[in-house]
Amino acid sequence: MGNWVTVFKEKDRMRAELLKNELENNNIETVILDKVDHNYPVLGIVEIKVLESQKTLAEQIINDFRIDD
Repeated sequence: MGNWVTVFKEKDRMRAELLKNELENNNIETVILDKVDHNYPVLGIVEIKVLESQKTLAEQIINDFRIDD
């Protein structure tokens, strides 16, 4: 198993899920790490992590995803 790196941080869980789906549609293994304090759900962030070997491609897709917003 490879090393996982953070490629995106977001406060909005739904937006992170949409981006995760976009990455997976491009055959990039993706994990969401939820750092939101569920006692205070407005605090915290969600991180999207990918394998280090897929980082460059993931960053390109993320940039395209932001442009399409």
